[in-house]
Amino acid sequence: MGETLRELERVRDKGFKILKEHLSPTELIEFFQIISNGTGDYTKEKYENDEDITIEEFEKILAENN
Repeated sequence: MGETLRELERVRDKGFKILKEHLSPTELIEFFQIISNGTGDYTKEKYENDEDITIEEFEKILAENN
């Protein structure tokens, strides 16, 4: 893969133009969400922080982060 940065930018711009011409703004966002690479292990992380907290503790956390 000997593409230069300029060539890659040209291909990216051409791709964005084609997508913009053929998809609505909503469809474009959905497309990017479909192809974007997520990170992490959702299943593992979902259960790692499976702590029982009280409503008061939850409200305190919310207040601290606002």
